[in-house]
Amino acid sequence: MIRTLKTLLVAGMALVLTLAVLGNLTMPHTGYAAVGTAMGMQTTYRNPHAMWRAIQNPVLIWAAFGLIVLSEATSAALSWLAAARLWRSRGEKQQFNAAKSTAYLGLGVAACLYFIAFLVIAQEYFLMWQSTKLNVLQDAFRLFASALLIALWLGTDD
Repeated sequence: MIRTLKTLLVAGMALVLTLAVLGNLTMPHTGYAAVGTAMGMQTTYRNPHAMWRAIQNPVLIWAAFGLIVLSEATSAALSWLAAARLWRSRGEKQQFNAAKSTAYLGLGVAACLYFIAFLVIAQEYFLMWQSTKLNVLQDAFRLFASALLIALWLGTDD
């Protein structure tokens, strides 16, 4: 039963990442606008001593947006693959433990994305903590924490 629950959580992370990718691919200008607002520091306090950090270059904004979507898609694919492997091997402890490595990779990519891109770069470098209009930091933290907690529980003995 525990292995089934662990597998379902990995699949749940794969699903949320797939939905994020789907949203970004079907509404790319919305994602681009959000990334552009963050990188341009448009909703921060606009302190003149910090605004040198702002990036307005559309090529760099599209590149950052593309990297986010690529990371989400990679994590989703790895997590789906892991969920399938975990599901198939849930009856055999040794095989189940061997299948965990793909899950750790998929969950690790998600954790790195949401921690580094959002909680480090967007929050601290682009000062998104100052924004009341476009602040996705709580959502990023939830996804980061979810990936980490699932990985930690996956690592416990069944």
